[in-house]
Amino acid sequence: MKEKVSVTDTGIQSSGLPKDYMEAVAEYIWNGFDAAASVIDIHFESNEIDTIYSLSITDNGTGIDYDLLKETFGHFNDSIKKASFQKSSSFIKGNKGRGRFSFSAFSGKALWHTVYRDSQTGDMMEYDITISRNSKDFYDPEGKKKTVKKATGTTVTFYDLFEVSGFSFQSNEFKSFLVREFGWFLMLNREKEYKIRINGVPIEYTPSIAESDTGVLSLKDAEGVEFYFRITFVRWTERIGDRFFFYFLNSKQSEVFKDLTSFNNNAIGFYHSVYVESRYFDAFNPGDNEQSQNLFERTKHHGVFKELMGHLHELVRLRQKAFVDGEAAVKLIDIYERNGILPKTGNSKELQQFLKGIYSAEPRLFQGLNKEQQRVYVGLIGMLLQTGKKDELLALVSQGNMAEAEN
Repeated sequence: MKEKVSVTDTGIQSSGLPKDYMEAVAEYIWNGFDAAASVIDIHFESNEIDTIYSLSITDNGTGIDYDLLKETFGHFNDSIKKASFQKSSSFIKGNKGRGRFSFSAFSGKALWHTVYRDSQTGDMMEYDITISRNSKDFYDPEGKKKTVKKATGTTVTFYDLFEVSGFSFQSNEFKSFLVREFGWFLMLNREKEYKIRINGVPIEYTPSIAESDTGVLSLKDAEGVEFYFRITFVRWTERIGDRFFFYFLNSKQSEVFKDLTSFNNNAIGFYHSVYVESRYFDAFNPGDNEQSQNLFERTKHHGVFKELMGHLHELVRLRQKAFVDGEAAVKLIDIYERNGILPKTGNSKELQQFLKGIYSAEPRLFQGLNKEQQRVYVGLIGMLLQTGKKDELLALVSQGNMAEAEN
């Protein structure tokens, strides 16, 4: 029997659903990971002229509990996962209840076949849910029955496909999109062997790693108890996810929480993630903003954590400086040369080295400028060089950095 969603079809359509098939597919992948899946399979079949006639996304998660449908499929712009899922926000993306309607970007109908374990009886149960593009405010659950030979998980099959072909799901553009969207998450869960596969072939995110390094840090608390932290720094070749974070994992490699690094407001291409693993986080409460009264939990105020954060921020600062001094500075000069920004003067090499030095000291001075502004800016610096004002300019940049650090 059809059930009503707590909003009209027009309301759903105007809520900001994905317009692109790639973003739509990403919603279903996140829904699978939200349901504790470790493997997501995208499967499609196409004919000789690349017309796609079947497409499905399968996960090995916990399935969709039939008794909770009114709190899941029946709600919109809200989700039971917001209240029921674990502390960390990295593991929950589909928290608005909109992702299930994303199929309308490329499909006329979606059918969910799900297997879950009944919380009351412990039996394995399965059933189907159908939603149509032209009546998204209704969902149709049917066929609930007991099964004993199937594992939990959900398969979403899409029908009446349009504006997609076989190439859509095997193109480099689509694979690169998945890496940008999920690369950091797959890296975060590498010990658990999380995978996204297209017709059985895993998406490889490691080619998008420009550099990585793992080390161990030892810290002692006030009582002399020693904790070891395995720290993995990753710099990506392109932007991964939406922000740059420190990810903190306990001894079971489960994320406890995440925190922004201090380099989220730059535009120099320093795309990075830092993963910190330790048994220290087995008894950690990141949501406690005051001194905890629970003697068995540590908080962000704990001495070891404060010392750890100081080390992590310094690690990222030094990595960014090395990146700016090397690759980024060279890239800046290369762009200036190709765009004709550098003046044709006899001190071109000296000017280039000086620009690299200023850029390394304060890269933000070179951001947000159009070509004409770049040309004037570089020209003025060249004139200062000719008048022997090199030391004064470097001192001015250094003073600006010191003033900002004090603030």
